[in-house]
Amino acid sequence: MRGYEGGSAVPDWNRFANEAHGPDGDAQQANSLLSFFGLREQPFAATADPAYYYATSAHRECLFHLWNTVDERLGIAVVMGNYGTGKTTLLRKLLTGMRAKPEKYNTAVIASPIPSWTSFSLLEGITAQFGLQPETRSFVAYMDALYQYLLASRNRITTLIIDDAQNLNKRGQLELLRLVQNLETPQHKLLNLVLFAQLEWMPVLRAAPNFEQRVGTTYTLGSISLEDTRNLIQFRLRQAGSGDKGPLFDDGAIRVLHAFADGSPRVSVTLARNVLLLAYQLRTRHIGQSIVLHTIQRTTMPDDHKHARVANAVAAAAEERKPAFDFTPENEPESLAEHAIERHAGNSLAARANRLLLRAVRTHPDRVNYEQRI
Repeated sequence: MRGYEGGSAVPDWNRFANEAHGPDGDAQQANSLLSFFGLREQPFAATADPAYYYATSAHRECLFHLWNTVDERLGIAVVMGNYGTGKTTLLRKLLTGMRAKPEKYNTAVIASPIPSWTSFSLLEGITAQFGLQPETRSFVAYMDALYQYLLASRNRITTLIIDDAQNLNKRGQLELLRLVQNLETPQHKLLNLVLFAQLEWMPVLRAAPNFEQRVGTTYTLGSISLEDTRNLIQFRLRQAGSGDKGPLFDDGAIRVLHAFADGSPRVSVTLARNVLLLAYQLRTRHIGQSIVLHTIQRTTMPDDHKHARVANAVAAAAEERKPAFDFTPENEPESLAEHAIERHAGNSLAARANRLLLRAVRTHPDRVNYEQRI
């Protein structure tokens, strides 16, 4: 098994399934994994730690616009994107910067508003986050308490950040946010609103033009590129202390990982975490295509669309290395991909497992050359 670290042996993919752990086996395994790879901590943790914030050009541009909106007290900024595009990580990066300067910034966060909230419930949530407890439980009393608080805090920049803002899908909720944001002095807004939401919130905004027209900045985050996926993996490993003993994701592994995630940072990180665990169980620091493919098979839900993307990425990589003779058009992609896998892993369980991923591409209606999308 140790021979696989140098590439001279085929890994036993089932060995880790038979390993027994003691009462503290999970903790021991985690510590052993970090020790094996020479890491201080898990580089692909499930939490959005600002220390592991990797800034693509799009994320840097978005953060620049957010800081400009906040510092200039321009009112409302909206950040949209699909699940896993880095919105919460961006939120925590912004929040970390604000909390580092409490003399300048006064910030409150509503992490995930409840969709069934009335407009008054939302107002109660906002005042509570700023530490206010009006004596009279009425809309007028709460609005007046908030206004007096914001007026007294006008020497600092006060910002309300709302994550999962797509949960605010009622006209009354948006009207409340409009009223709150209208609190101002002749010089500037008393309250900034920074809203992070899924793309599904867009029709809700368009149906409320009185609020939408007051949005000063809207930024949409998309999928990241293959190069950004590579840099994201390397950056996180460096942040976790990776050195000479650290895991090495080769180009084939990165391509497959990126194809499966379709450029989603969250999916990339989740898959990389499971890949790292399998590499540790195989006692190898070199992480290649076959390890990622096997991890996809064993740790993810069946998904023909994702498997088709992966199969196309494998086929495209094989195309770049194909021999100097022609294949027939109808079997070229499958033959190339299977040839590459067979040559890499022989007749092992890995090759048989990986070929299952390739079957999706033969019948998938959206089959395309994945490399053209990068």
